[in-house]
Amino acid sequence: MITKDLIQYTLVKDLIALPTPCNDVVYYPAKLAILEVQGTYSVFQALSHKSGLAYIVVTQPNTAKIILAGSKHSINELYHAIPWPNYEIEDGDNKFYYKELPSLQVLEDYFTNLKEQ
Repeated sequence: MITKDLIQYTLVKDLIALPTPCNDVVYYPAKLAILEVQGTYSVFQALSHKSGLAYIVVTQPNTAKIILAGSKHSINELYHAIPWPNYEIEDGDNKFYYKELPSLQVLEDYFTNLKEQ
């Protein structure tokens, strides 16, 4: 499933709360919002504990966009196949993984090519 709408997020302590299409909320580190402001795009995977759906999320200046939804396994495979370096944000015992994108257009082209295969 591909989603097209931008979603407004909310800051909750050091996390960003992002509503999902399945009426849940997923969280990611607010540190990614700093990258957004600097013009760096990132992509990560998130899991809804209510529905079990997993998502590929792209951060953009002042917002985030869920671009794909699917099973935990399929989204995990898609995320790991994305060809850009993986980065880690560590906060105590918690680790959060994301990839930085060369540009939003490159990511859109990447997923368009995947759909055509």
